[in-house]
Amino acid sequence: MIRALIDHLWQSTLFCGAIWSITLALRSNSAAVRHGLWLLASVKFLVPFSALYLAGAAAGLATPVGSQPTFFGAAMQAATPMISPSLTLSAAQPQAPSLLLPALLCLWGLVACGLAWRWLRGWLAAELLSRAARPAPGALPDARITDEDVEPSVARVIHPVVLLPSALLGRLSCSQLEAVMAHERAHIARHDNLKAHLHRLVETLFWFHPLVWFIGRQLLEERERACDEAVIERGHDPGEYAAGILAVCRHCATVHTRHAVAALAGDLTTRIRNILGSRPPLALGFIKAFLLSMCTVFVAAVPFAAGAMDHALHRQELLANNSRALWEADILVKPVAGSGERMRVYATGNEVTIRNTSLRELVAVAYGVHSWQVEGSGEWLDSPRYDIRALVPVAVNEPEDLHPFALRGLVNKLLASRFDLEIYVNQECQGPCGRTAREY
Repeated sequence: MIRALIDHLWQSTLFCGAIWSITLALRSNSAAVRHGLWLLASVKFLVPFSALYLAGAAAGLATPVGSQPTFFGAAMQAATPMISPSLTLSAAQPQAPSLLLPALLCLWGLVACGLAWRWLRGWLAAELLSRAARPAPGALPDARITDEDVEPSVARVIHPVVLLPSALLGRLSCSQLEAVMAHERAHIARHDNLKAHLHRLVETLFWFHPLVWFIGRQLLEERERACDEAVIERGHDPGEYAAGILAVCRHCATVHTRHAVAALAGDLTTRIRNILGSRPPLALGFIKAFLLSMCTVFVAAVPFAAGAMDHALHRQELLANNSRALWEADILVKPVAGSGERMRVYATGNEVTIRNTSLRELVAVAYGVHSWQVEGSGEWLDSPRYDIRALVPVAVNEPEDLHPFALRGLVNKLLASRFDLEIYVNQECQGPCGRTAREY
């Protein structure tokens, strides 16, 4: 578990470094693009590459129906290890359990609980404040007036509203108020509250990683700059907008909270400088957008594909090993009276049992087809039912996940030796051979 956590942390660190370099290359483009990239760096802490790998392994690659297990005539002899008589073995003294790991877990839990409590308390305070606020006269339904001493901000994730302190309204001109409201509504349009809470979760879980707090700062700066760019793009006068922010600052500087999606968030000096003197951001362009999209798909697809391919290789190796083991098995066949039970296969380490099967069902299961696809006539294919036990000299690997294709060699040998039957697939006999039962 510790090794998996360390792997996840260094992978997330490298990913964050790659995002940082990309944002530096996109300094002349929109802040919304950079904010999206930093959000990806934050989400990466919640989605380890190992999870994508396991998802790929769960999806897997199907084992081809037509694949025929390869049997080896002779096994490689294993070298016999020898211990020199002059060596003596002594039992190692048991070591006292270390208290370091429990202590670190307790420290992590205490800090995480403290951060979670502060996060929850702020969330509940904003919810109570938005419920107590009243609709602003003559404004859109998303604007609320509150008598509390707060700064203009956005509350709630679902059905968000803009909170305006009543004491501030008389200090802003109409154009300044409209620009401030446009900034807050840009937050709503961008779903910034949801994104902020998502990163708060990352900060709570990975508070010990310095890059998490660096990402949070970058998210905050780019989020506010993206909203400032949106306000200017909608035609609001930069001077009036900057004057409105300064008026809000003079009134609300003492009540500003760091994590609030609000008018005073971010570095105000840099924001004012960008509002008054910056040029419109350059469009991202098709080439950059395509490269960013491909990089995102590549980062997610590589571990997923690796998991799928490794799982498929593992399944193929497991199928070949179990096929070899079952080929060497001693087979016991016992006729049983017909019953309403379906055919079932049970596997343990050194025994595979097939209960209540007909010959047609046995072939169908081993070759991955339906019973009606197995050609051949006669009651001897359907009416007699059998219990079959295969005692293997070498234990079956992962018996709880035994693939039916591993039964092919056993079924071929059983039908040839006991029933003098042969199986044809695409008009090719599957050895060993006897009478004819064809399957397509």
